[in-house]
This record gives sequence, C-alpha cells and structure tokens, in this order.
Amino acid sequence: MNSEILVPMRDDVALVDSFEGLYRASCSDMVRLAYLITGSLHVAEEITHDSFIAIQKRWDSIDNPRAYVRQTVVNRSRSYLRRLKTERSAPIEPPQPTLPEDVDETWTLLQQLPIKRRTALVLRYYMDLPVDEISDLMNTRPGTVKSLLHRGRETLRKQLQ
Repeated sequence: MNSEILVPMRDDVALVDSFEGLYRASCSDMVRLAYLITGSLHVAEEITHDSFIAIQKRWDSIDNPRAYVRQTVVNRSRSYLRRLKTERSAPIEPPQPTLPEDVDETWTLLQQLPIKRRTALVLRYYMDLPVDEISDLMNTRPGTVKSLLHRGRETLRKQLQ
C-alpha cells in the first residue's frame, strides 16, 4: 500500500471561493478518503469525480463547500459498499431463453458459428429482417450479408446431416 494514501486530510486549507479552487485544493484528499473507505483506487477516483460533478450543479446554494464535498464522498463511498455487499450476497442470474426441444441441436450448432455468420442468421431468421436492414445493423454491404447467410446455412446443413 502506498504510504502517501494514509496521510490525513488537511483541514487547514483556507476556504475556497470557486469551484475550481475547491477541486484543486481537495480533489486528492477526497480520492484518498474514498480509497480508504472503499479499498479501490479506481472506484475512489470515480466517486470523487462524480461527487464534484454533483456539487458543481448546486454550487451557488452550498454554504460550506469543503464539508459538503467531504460528506458527498463519504455518502457515495458507503452507498457503493452497500451495493457491492448486496450484489455479492444475491447475484442475479439473467433468465435464459427457453427454446423448443427440437431447436436444441440447431441452437448448439448455431452457437459454434463465427459471430458474424451467427449474427446474420439470427437477424434474418429469428428477427425476420430483410437483407438491407441486416446490412445496416451489421455495418456491412448487402452482398456480404448474403454471403454470411449462405455460408452459415451451408455450415448448419452439413453439421445437421
């Protein structure tokens, strides 16, 4: 652990009269504070910058900016830890699509295709989109889409035989 991170915040910094001054005077202290609470430098930087953004929107109505930014960083750090605890205690599994039994073999083979061929086939036969629309979605030419569809169908046909 970097020993600089454990240096306490400086309360002797004079009150600042501009948002930029507050940011310059206390940003590193707030990152340090958030880091010590969350244990993650990346998260601490994100929380600190989000806090400053929130404060900038309310700058004219804040009486004590240093105290306000400190409280905002602490609150957001604690919120992050609560969310993290909840996510770890009850991970949510996204629902898996249910497929008819006769589709299982085809679905397994479809998943083995290269991603461009699979995407073209799904857009054409599952979403029932025309070649031109698939071309736009995949950011490619219609001829390329036709080729992907043809090659994908041929690969599936060979594997199903």
